[in-house]
Amino acid sequence: MKKILKLLPVLLFVFTMSCEDDEFDSNFSDDPTTGWVEFATPTSGTTVSPFAETLSIPVSLRVPVYENGLSVTYTLQAVEGDFSTIVTTGNTLNFLSNEFPGPEGNSKVKNIILNFQNLDTVTDPIVFDVVLTAVDVDGVSVGVDSESITSYRVSTPCPVETSDNYNVDVVGPGSPPSHSVALVPVPGVANQYTVSSTWGPNFVAAATGNPAFEGQFPYPAVISINDDLTVDVSPTAATQAGPGGSGTYDSCNDVFLITLTQTLFTTDFTVDITMTGL
Repeated sequence: MKKILKLLPVLLFVFTMSCEDDEFDSNFSDDPTTGWVEFATPTSGTTVSPFAETLSIPVSLRVPVYENGLSVTYTLQAVEGDFSTIVTTGNTLNFLSNEFPGPEGNSKVKNIILNFQNLDTVTDPIVFDVVLTAVDVDGVSVGVDSESITSYRVSTPCPVETSDNYNVDVVGPGSPPSHSVALVPVPGVANQYTVSSTWGPNFVAAATGNPAFEGQFPYPAVISINDDLTVDVSPTAATQAGPGGSGTYDSCNDVFLITLTQTLFTTDFTVDITMTGL
């Protein structure tokens, strides 16, 4: 009986490891020299900063054994505008079998490098796709299923053209309500604006569950859009709510994504707001 009990943990461990590997191994058809390549990105696209010089897009090689190395080809395909005026790149990634793991500890991930120029002079949006096209080894495909990202969309930012008013969705304690706010330009200062409330006039009432705080501590602030489309939020002198925050501005969709810090409550938390142009 003792021997059986000692053996059970070992069997359970082997069974667990086998189950974890089944899904991965099944994609190689029992041949470790087969597999696929795909973009190792959380999303299938991005908008670059108007002052970006390069963009690195990681490509993952999902092949256990590639003794002679292999090459992955890719191309740029226009979606809108002429990308040839703003970007240069190669067309091949080479994976060598004798390479040591890189800084991220994985020799099976390499970056496609896009080199940009003249982005700050672009007046109309330019959109293009970086598409993985082929692998020079039989049995290695581009993508494995519908979940594989094999085309990555790159967009240039649109000109900064803010709306007069915004709907503001707020994520914080107490399920704070949405509200609308006017974005008022600061005279003589480009891309700088004031708002009468960031998290809303009734945020504190919702967070505390006390209606007596409605209209109090609205967190007014100055919002500045930087050249790289990052955003700085600075409270006005009488705010008493917090030191401000930071975020980004999507100039193509006229959306601010901002995280606010606060010192009004003894509990430490941040508040996320999404401002969408009306």
